[in-house]
Amino acid sequence: MIAFDLLTGFLGSGKTTLLNSFLRLQAGADTAVIVNEFGAIGLDQLLYQEFSQDVYLLDNGCLCCTVTHSLRETLLEIKNVAARLGRPPLRRVVIETTGLADPMPVLHALLGDKTLMQHFRLGQVVTTVDAVQGAQQLAHHAESRRQASVAEHLVITKTDMAEPAQLQALRTQLKHINPLAQVTESVAGAAALSIFSSAVDAHPLRLLPHAGFSDHAHSHAAHAHASDVGTWSVFTDVRPTWVGISAWWHLLVQHFGDQLLRCKGLLPMNDVHPVVLIQGVGKVFHSPTYLAQWPDSDPRGRIVCIGTGLDPAWLQASLRALALTEASCRPRNLLELNACF
Repeated sequence: MIAFDLLTGFLGSGKTTLLNSFLRLQAGADTAVIVNEFGAIGLDQLLYQEFSQDVYLLDNGCLCCTVTHSLRETLLEIKNVAARLGRPPLRRVVIETTGLADPMPVLHALLGDKTLMQHFRLGQVVTTVDAVQGAQQLAHHAESRRQASVAEHLVITKTDMAEPAQLQALRTQLKHINPLAQVTESVAGAAALSIFSSAVDAHPLRLLPHAGFSDHAHSHAAHAHASDVGTWSVFTDVRPTWVGISAWWHLLVQHFGDQLLRCKGLLPMNDVHPVVLIQGVGKVFHSPTYLAQWPDSDPRGRIVCIGTGLDPAWLQASLRALALTEASCRPRNLLELNACF
């Protein structure tokens, strides 16, 4: 039986960092990864491919809403891939959901499939929670509460960025939502080995939401995302400097503010580090990740934004900021951006 872990957590909470840290280890060598991206352009799978030969991308929608059938077919393919390629058998599959996914319909679909359950068993549900922004996300996003409520293992990430009182309040909040979950703190994926190696009771009762979680509904309509939460993806041929990236991010935050939930991009740069992955969570721009080489055959840069009330035309126009090279030019709107050229 191949164990499958469901890795979930709200947008930007550190899922990719945690899983990548595990794949770097010897213990992760017999692990396949299925990545579900909310947007039309996938990025996370490119990072995992540095450390795993078995990475699969589901990029045609959120797992909990549209691609459960694709997930089933991918798992059935994974079942035989190692033997077909003459490699040692896989012992584990980690399914990383999009940050807006409700894990419950995914679990129901997998555990209710008799064919799949002949070959796979549930290992654990791991939910990452951002130490700095987690409390606000839990309070304002039903998806975040659902993700926390079904976890066997709650992982509080980025604890080095949180105040002690803030961290304690988050722990109390998580204890109220899911009193039975194991809670682990992890900075930059440091606890990945213990998290993914932990033995978990796979009894179906552990997958049910707790009684204190009142806003969960089992109808499919309840799994749909808020109508104004959307994603915008684009390829770009611009090779920016840090001046251009900084100007674009400043422009983005000035325009959308709290409407911006998540932003990430893979870009070729005119810099000493030619390949960079940029990450934004809310209005915070996180430290970039530098890659040793471009990870696929398509040389174009790509950007994905997730948020509420996103304006595709405005976002497309904002990309001109990436071409800026004068540090004194910090546009706050498109009119000021146009004046920079």
